[in-house]
Formats: sequence, C-alpha cells, structure tokens
Amino acid sequence: MTNDGGTAATGRAGGAAPEHSISLKDVKKEYRVKGRKVPVKALTGATMAVEKGAMVAVKGESGSGKTTLLQMIGALDSATSGEVVVGGKDLRRMNEGQLTRHRAETIGFVFQSFNLIPNLTSLENVELPMEALDVPKGDRRKRAVELLESVGMKERMDYKPLKLSGGEQQRVAIARALANNPSIILADEPTGSLDSKTGMSIIQLLDKLRREKGTTVVIVTHSDRAAKLCDFTFNIRDGIITSKTNLALEEDSRLRKEKIRAGLAVSGKVTNQLFHAEFDTLAKIAEASIQELTEATGDDRTAKRVSKKAQFLLEREMDSQKELLAIDLNIEKGAVDKLFADGLHSVQSIKGAGAKRLAKILGDERLANEVAERAELQIAKESE
Repeated sequence: MTNDGGTAATGRAGGAAPEHSISLKDVKKEYRVKGRKVPVKALTGATMAVEKGAMVAVKGESGSGKTTLLQMIGALDSATSGEVVVGGKDLRRMNEGQLTRHRAETIGFVFQSFNLIPNLTSLENVELPMEALDVPKGDRRKRAVELLESVGMKERMDYKPLKLSGGEQQRVAIARALANNPSIILADEPTGSLDSKTGMSIIQLLDKLRREKGTTVVIVTHSDRAAKLCDFTFNIRDGIITSKTNLALEEDSRLRKEKIRAGLAVSGKVTNQLFHAEFDTLAKIAEASIQELTEATGDDRTAKRVSKKAQFLLEREMDSQKELLAIDLNIEKGAVDKLFADGLHSVQSIKGAGAKRLAKILGDERLANEVAERAELQIAKESE
C-alpha cells in the first residue's frame, strides 16, 4: 500500500470530494539534542489525510513517531518542514497567540494518565478549559453538567479524581476534552492505564460521541481491538506513514476466506487466487462462469469443482435461511419462497419492506399484515 494517507470513509455520496479535517503532507520533525551532532529524526515525511467526522487510529512501535505526529496535529509542536493543515488552517503560518487560541477552540486532548487536577471536582475539571475562552460562569457550569451526563458521570460530578476509578477518570477527561466543543479530539493511548473491558468502553464512548457530534477523533493506540472500532488505522514506522488499513474489514475478509476455503475444501493458494479475482463470497463464485474461474485459478478442473461446490453450499445455506425465516415468522415455505424471490432474505429486510409491498409479493393482504407485525416483534425480541 502506498503512503498517500488517503481518507476515511463516512458514507459520503460517491464522487463527492471529501472534506478533510486533518491534512499532513511530507511532514518532517527533527530535534536537536544536547551532546549529539546529528539531530534526532522523529518524523521523516509523514503524509496523511483524515476526513471530517472520522475516527482513526495511529499504530506503531515505541519510537515510531506516534506521539510526535499527534503533537503536530494538536499544535503542541511545530514541524521542521512540510504542511500541517488542521480545521482548514495552515498551522505553520500561525503565530504563538493564534496557535494557543486554535488549540483552545479546535482541539480536545485526552491522555493516558488522565491529567485531571486532583484538588478539583469532576465538574470543576470540566469547567476549566472554558475559562480560557472567557465563557461566563453560569454557562460553564451548565455545559459541564451536560457533558458529564453525556459520558455517564452525572452521579460523580462532585467527586475529586482520587475518589474515581480509572475508567471514571477517563470519562471525566473526555468530558473535559469536549468542553469547548472542539471539532477534533486527539487521544494519546487513552486506554493504556485501563483494563481491557474498561478500555473498550472508553473507545466505544468516543465512537458514540463522534457519531452524535460529528467530531473527528484520532487515537494513538497499541490495541488491535480498539483500532477495529475505527474507520481506518494509519500504521507508522520510522517517522513515516507506511500504510492505511481497516482492521475490521481485514478481519472480516480473513474469516470469510477461511470459511470459503474450508467449505470448498481447497488449498489456501486457490482461495487467495479466488479472492484476488474478487470472487470473495460463495454467491460470486457460484454465479461466475467456468471460464472466469479458470482464469482466476489457472486450472479448468479446479474451476469446475469449485463452481459445483459453491452452488451446492449456497443452495444449502439458502435452504437453512428459508427454514429459519419460516420459523421466525410462522409462515409456510411457499410464502418464504416468494419473499426470497423478491430479494427479502431477512427479518430486517421484511420489516423494511412494509405491509403494502408484502401484500403485492404474497398476494394476500391479511397475511402481509401478519408477517409485517411478526417481523417487527422478532426484531424487538432480538434487541432485548
């Protein structure tokens, strides 16, 4: 994969140019260390782009440049060379006063060690950043209360940090990061001091908040579990972004590949050949021509065998789906066949179709209403 940085997808209509919240181009950072003639190169040409409203992870070994990268984005340090544009502003063209204001208004920071003021309550800690922007006391208090409620800390507003668990302190820290309604949250190992269960709840909270508020979130993490909840993961090595991946999609692809390999009883090599040719589901393999499968695998006999097995497995899988749907909706197989023929293969899709469309498919208005009601009840039961 190239190191062009790319963008994070958030469901924008095809063809529309993405709006970048963060854009770094060939960013280099060198530090002069006393006693050393050669400068330390923390970043050696990092390039990345993050779309507005995305949540992305930055992963890399210790000393790879993760924290330095975050400092560049957060205007806590300046680049030696390259372009750093955050929230539409070129940071290298701003003076120190402008950068201070920019940090207060645009960036929310979340740290591994929480960095809460120990002699202040949760409420007072969250109010603190608003003082820098001269927000009136009454407004500060009101917003701080709302933010603490949003992160599940309503009952702990009057507690000081030492009376809180690690997870609770991090929730307060997140509320504080949101105090000035920033467009970007930078989280440096936010789960590093927490157990795995609490850590995942913090990542899930950040994901929930960014979906509700449209905030861009950048997380430095060592955790693959955390990275899988992000839109993309930027991998950094020796101060340069080496790749951009989606760990959740990669895991899904790996599991699908293993399932297909086992189902078709073929080698890993054949499975990789099929996936490389974009025959990555049983349906695609079953619907492909023998010529297409031969071109993919390089072998006519293998192509014919794979095609027959895929069709058999798909039919068996379809029959199982139909039987389960008939049980869930308490209807006859003939009615299920009609639903499948119209592309309705799940309770969710049947609920979404509505009684009017179901009546046309089934040819029975009474049955259609019953099916629609049963589908809705089944979904409600599954969500309990």
